[in-house]
This record gives sequence, C-alpha cells and structure tokens, in this order.
Amino acid sequence: MKKFYITVIFLLTLTLILFGCQKREEPSKVEKPISQQKAETQTPQPAQPEGTQPSQLGQPPAQLGKGSTAPTAQASVPTEAKLNMQQGLNYMRGRDYDNAIKEFTLAIEKYPQYDVAYSNRAVAYMHQKKFNKALDDLKKASEINPNNPTTHYNFVALYSLQNQLDRALDSLDRALELGFNNYDALRNDPDLSNVRKHPEFRKICEKYKVFIVR
Repeated sequence: MKKFYITVIFLLTLTLILFGCQKREEPSKVEKPISQQKAETQTPQPAQPEGTQPSQLGQPPAQLGKGSTAPTAQASVPTEAKLNMQQGLNYMRGRDYDNAIKEFTLAIEKYPQYDVAYSNRAVAYMHQKKFNKALDDLKKASEINPNNPTTHYNFVALYSLQNQLDRALDSLDRALELGFNNYDALRNDPDLSNVRKHPEFRKICEKYKVFIVR
C-alpha cells in the first residue's frame, strides 16, 4: 500500500510540475480597451492652418457697359443687406434688372446708409434708360459717401449717355482723383463712347497717368 501511495503522490506532483511549466511558457494576453483599438484604426486628419477661412466669393469687377457694381467694403453693413446686395449683383449678371432693383432696394431698406446699393441700383436704372431715377440714386450715394470713386465713375457713364459731356468730364476727374483704377472700363465701356471722343477725356486720363490708346 505504501508503494501505491508513493506512486500516486509522485504522479500528482509530476502532473502539477508539468502543468505549471506550460502556464509559464504561454504568453500572457492583455485585451486592449475598445477605445484604444478605435484610435489606432482611425486615420489622423491633417490640421488646418490657423487663420484659414473658407474661400469666399470673388469680388466682381467694374461692369463694362453700365458703370461699376463693385460691392461695398463697409464693415458695418448688416449681413442680410449684404446678401441682398450679392443677390442683386447676381441678377445684374443675368440682365434681370427688375429683380436686381428689388434686391438693391431691400438692401437699402435694411441699411439706409448703403451708398453702394444706391449706386448699383442706379446702374440697373441706366440699363432700363430710367436716367432720372439713376441720377437720384447716384446723388444719394454721393451724399452718403462723397469719396467713393465707383460712384463718380457711374456719374461719368450716366452723363455720357445723356451727352452732358462737361459734367461727365468733371466726374471723370473726380473718380480718378479718388483712385478709380479700372482702366479697361475707361478704354472700353460703350457708355463712355460720347465723352471718350472729347479731347479733354484723354488729357484728364493722362493727368493721372492713365493712357488711352486708340
């Protein structure tokens, strides 16, 4: 019986030793947290440089044919008025002058000191040959902001269309003095065809280093 007990104990001991060795040889496995696994599988996005903003709509150049429809730079203009202004410019590009006038009028109602809205509405009226209304709007725009060169350029176009050449030349001088620099419009705008024939037109342009090639 002693031999039997010794044999059983020996076998049990040997079994425990072998089982323990297998446990030590098996590498331990640590489950990663789910959040860590997701973080490793996600592709990092490049950081956006500080100060960058979404691209904005480009400023339209002076419109050849009916003066300029350049938007205002006044920071105090309410956003809604600016939206009406932009929509009005879109209608102008599509030659939908009735709706352009409506949008410019809404902009004026929302911001009565919006000189460029008056000036642009005058351009729309010029397209419709409503010269008296155009003149009233340009006078109002000039009253609000007498130093806007675009407004004075639009005076040039209006007076030239009406063959009031002396007034057109005075407005041309003032526009260039204030820094109007759309020289392509001065050379090619068909509304300036009357005043462009006047000898003083070239002299005034050359006074401000603007050379008209015929």
